[in-house]
Order: sequence, then C-alpha cells, then structure tokens
Amino acid sequence: MKKILALAVLGIATILPAFAQRGDSYENDRRYCASGRSGVDFNTCMWRIQRDREERYDRREQRAYEREQRREYDRRERWAEQPPPPPAYRQWDGPPSGEQPRLSDMQQRALDNCNLLAPRDQPRCRATVMSTVR
Repeated sequence: MKKILALAVLGIATILPAFAQRGDSYENDRRYCASGRSGVDFNTCMWRIQRDREERYDRREQRAYEREQRREYDRRERWAEQPPPPPAYRQWDGPPSGEQPRLSDMQQRALDNCNLLAPRDQPRCRATVMSTVR
C-alpha cells in the first residue's frame, strides 16, 4: 500500500511541471493577446498564435521526416558500394622445428582453415589443431 501511494505521489510530482509549463505558455499568450499589442482582436490573436505553433510543429515534423529519408538514402547508398577487399592473410609455414608432424586429412583441412581466420585468432586455431596431433 505504501509503495502504491509513493508511486502515485511520484507520478503526480513528475506530471505537474508539464502542466505548469503548458499553463504558463497559454497564460502568456492570453496576456499578450489581451494587452492589445498584437494589433488585432483577442480571438484573432489567439487563433494566429495557435496556427503559428501548429505550423512550426508541422515544419519540425517535415524536417524530421526529410532527415529520416536522407539517412535511409545514405544507408542504401552505402549498401550499394563495393565491399572492401578481404584482408591478405599470410600462409602458415608450419612449426619452427625441422620436421612436420603427421596430420590426418581432417587435421590438415582444419589447419588450412586457420588461415581464413583473422590474424589474432590464427595462433589459437593452430594450437588447437596441433593439440590433436599424436
């Protein structure tokens, strides 16, 4: 019960500033239009302010839509580019000792496939394959 009450109070405390901000904006617009500085009657002034806000909002949405379309276009253009060339991996010359251990066909294929890995992964791959040699 206490948790629910605490959450309710927290929710109200976070919502109030949003209502206050909206109220301040509306109140400021109302004061401006009521002051007569706009040069038009109150209703026309409030209507113009509301329309201007809507147009600004629409323009902001249009700009966001255009940005999204541009990102999508750029993404597709990058997709259409040629991929970078594959890295040049060097061939494994074998262990440093003079004699080669006997490898089965599967072990030899696994050792050859180690060359297809990234250079940082090749030593671990070779060590794994060589650990299976008798």
